[in-house]
Amino acid sequence: MGYGVLIIEDEAILAKNIKLFLGRAGYDVKIAETAEDGLAQLEVFKPEAVLLDFNLPAMSGLQCLESLRAIDSTMGVFPRPPARM
Repeated sequence: MGYGVLIIEDEAILAKNIKLFLGRAGYDVKIAETAEDGLAQLEVFKPEAVLLDFNLPAMSGLQCLESLRAIDSTMGVFPRPPARM
């Protein structure tokens, strides 16, 4: 297995395209559509990095980031900032 990446992104098509791209490069990729699901996945999947959307339903990306840091402060978290209007 390759380097683990968790994508927390509520836009399914975007998440699947990122997963496809990273998977072809040899990464072990999992997708979560909500912050809550992403945090739950950390119980069984220990990624080296998380790609995190800031605009998520229910729990925001910033709240999720705080929870991720509390679980593992060494994990790389790469936020996807909101789109410009």
